[in-house]
Amino acid sequence: MSYKKLFVLAAVAGSLGLGAVTMAASPQQTISDRQANFKVIGKSFKAMLDEGRNPAPNIAVYRVNADALAKAAAKISGHFPKGTGPEAGVKTAALPLIWQKNAEFKGAAAKLVDASKKLNAAAKSGNLDATKAALMGVGPNCKGCHDQFKAKG
Repeated sequence: MSYKKLFVLAAVAGSLGLGAVTMAASPQQTISDRQANFKVIGKSFKAMLDEGRNPAPNIAVYRVNADALAKAAAKISGHFPKGTGPEAGVKTAALPLIWQKNAEFKGAAAKLVDASKKLNAAAKSGNLDATKAALMGVGPNCKGCHDQFKAKG
């Protein structure tokens, strides 16, 4: 088949909606993805807290983990589409309040994103004291969501 025919065939298929198809993730997959994302946040945060207890903390540990935390925090809002709460029949600690007060939830998530960006910038600067201070700004933003939007236990 000539390149011209392939091009025409591709154009026709695309116009008929037969091009690349993107499948929406199932509620189970979405919940699994968001739980994995939160594990990255928790692991990164803990690694930095642990590093801060060392007599001579290594800024490289903060850099790697602050970057991972910032990237994961930026994904939070997208991990909570409708239908991925307890009604999905999958074990989740996400409370229905996330969807009932979605603007408030997204606002709280945005605060974590901002705090994690500040932490990442401080870590990239190499200033250990500024990085430690910025890390202490992340915790309360995590707690803010946990207290209101996450089931206890």
